[in-house]
Amino acid sequence: MEIKVGDFVGIACEVQPGPFDDERLVTVEAVDGAISGFVKDTELRNVNGQWEVRGKVQEISESTIKVWIYGSFFKTNGIANIPSHLAMAA
Repeated sequence: MEIKVGDFVGIACEVQPGPFDDERLVTVEAVDGAISGFVKDTELRNVNGQWEVRGKVQEISESTIKVWIYGSFFKTNGIANIPSHLAMAA
């Protein structure tokens, strides 16, 4: 399935407990380094043992996809450039 601007994708991530019962700490490997922040459980899914966080595609280039991840991040507003192979069509 081809990914287009405006699509939602699942982005491979690491998940740890968060400060609240309905929130988790996620870490995503972005092109410029890892980004971490808190997201609601509704933004996460576990597919065959691999966690994915939902992101909305903003831009697509040959090797990267710019996504917006809804949540509260430490060093970004939720915008991340990720390697294309880390995004799965949702």
